[in-house]
Amino acid sequence: MGFGEYLRHLRKVKGLTQKQLADLAGFSNTEISRIESGDRRKPSPIILKAIAPHLSVPYEELLKQAGYLEEVIDHRGYTEHVFMDEDGRLTDIVRKAKEMQEADSDWASIAYRVSKELPREDLEAIKAIAQSLLNRQGSKNGK
Repeated sequence: MGFGEYLRHLRKVKGLTQKQLADLAGFSNTEISRIESGDRRKPSPIILKAIAPHLSVPYEELLKQAGYLEEVIDHRGYTEHVFMDEDGRLTDIVRKAKEMQEADSDWASIAYRVSKELPREDLEAIKAIAQSLLNRQGSKNGK
């Protein structure tokens, strides 16, 4: 079963239409339709996080079904999640979070709060500004 079929099954079990799920998650029903039809084979983790609570499925389960979460390794005292990016490469998000915290703990705290507390449109605006600044910095450095 592909991810689109899996999502359709979960949505129907909850008795939701595509539009209802999209409204609850803050996305267009066109996006849900594209995922379910297979036009969007690997939906964004942002979408998965938004729909998970409305389907009563853990976010990690949706990440796994969509191909982002490769495996969960249960160590003594902690659990390790191995993630993959959109291109299928392993992504060490724990290492990235630690590096971010070490580089600037205030920024890491703010970034975490932004991701948890601000509405999606504000989060998207902040990401666009940050990307613009990174692009400008890259052009100054000849990248």
